[in-house]
Amino acid sequence: MLSIEILFVGDERGPYIVSIVPDRIINRNMAIRIFILSLILSFSIPAHAVEFEIIKTHEVTIKYEKGLSGVSNEIARLIPTLKEEIQKRIGLPINFSFEIMIYRHRETFRSLVSNEMIAAFAIPGQYLVVLDYSQFRYDSLTLKLIIMHEMCHLLLHKNIAGNNLPRWFDEGVSQWVSGGINEIVYPQSTDVLKRAFISDTLLPFSTISEALPSDPVNFILSYEQGRSMVDYIEQRYGIDSIKRVILRLSSGVGFYETISGELGTDFTEIEEKWKKDKGKQYTWLDTISNHIYLILFSMAAFLTLYGFIRLRKRMRDYQDEEI
Repeated sequence: MLSIEILFVGDERGPYIVSIVPDRIINRNMAIRIFILSLILSFSIPAHAVEFEIIKTHEVTIKYEKGLSGVSNEIARLIPTLKEEIQKRIGLPINFSFEIMIYRHRETFRSLVSNEMIAAFAIPGQYLVVLDYSQFRYDSLTLKLIIMHEMCHLLLHKNIAGNNLPRWFDEGVSQWVSGGINEIVYPQSTDVLKRAFISDTLLPFSTISEALPSDPVNFILSYEQGRSMVDYIEQRYGIDSIKRVILRLSSGVGFYETISGELGTDFTEIEEKWKKDKGKQYTWLDTISNHIYLILFSMAAFLTLYGFIRLRKRMRDYQDEEI
């Protein structure tokens, strides 16, 4: 008998590593088939074609492409400080080691993910963070914060069962910890949350609890809503409210039961209050005020053109009277 295990290590954003584990080979034909399959798989996974170097400390193992030793050493030095900041914010200990893989080129990293907007991701079950360094090479602060964001994912998933951790809350808390930074390669400007409030096209949180939308606008919106809701809970229910929710979730209590127990109200009611209170900040008046200079410039241009046309008309009328 032959037992072959094909293991896809990843999440909904795509597989990361594929491995084949044969138990016993009893004939030559089967051995050839397995050899061909392994060749196909090895050539289809970029990690096998990229040459990595390794830095290993007690807390983290960093595998990086050649040429990234400087930034990788700096990340290794930062990890103890980042751990302290995250633990203080979340209230849970980071008592595990993990691995960071750093890719130098966007094209190589892109082959690992199905969404082209992603610049980093975590695989909690493997205690693994994967980074596209090309998106952060000119911004060391963002690189630091994105690592905090991904470390937060690892910490939350280690302590909270997946069915008790809504996806939007996972992303919202990780952004809350990292100062609003997330894994998305944003367009130059985006007002998706504001536009969703104005046009009444917000996503019900129940629809982004298990997975996030695939289309770009709603994908960004789901991140923005998660961050906004976590910020709203902290502002409305106190600075320690998020920490209390996380600690109760880590004890095995379900999300909705945790919310009602810690915050004294159902999440449905919180969602309605969030929509009402936050919606006041995104009125058409707010939109106009944000574009006031463009509006004034357009008005000035219109008045200038109107004045020029009036002047030309008066000049023609004056010439007609003289004739």
